[in-house]
Amino acid sequence: MKLPNTLHEVALVMLSLPQLHELLSMLLDEKLQPLLAAVHLSATQGGSEYLTTRQALAFVHLSKPTLNKLRREGRITAYHSSDKRVLYRRSELVAYLEASKPKEGRQPC
Repeated sequence: MKLPNTLHEVALVMLSLPQLHELLSMLLDEKLQPLLAAVHLSATQGGSEYLTTRQALAFVHLSKPTLNKLRREGRITAYHSSDKRVLYRRSELVAYLEASKPKEGRQPC
């Protein structure tokens, strides 16, 4: 599928629902692949297993309110250290990113 080059071309495009789904999947894959590659590289290079909140935010590219919401919902587990810091396991953040990646053939919401 060829992407439009200008705003004018975007205004002239009419997409069916399957075409929109394909376009969105393509765009998400394009944006997520470098992030997932960096995550896997970092995980295999023996980085620290536990990340501070600031490190976790940079790692998953989320806002602090979003990370806190995911923690409250139980989608990401937080660990408390003895000095009252909240820590996140790198492997659990990687699992969250993998689970968030759109699957082939998955229907849009």
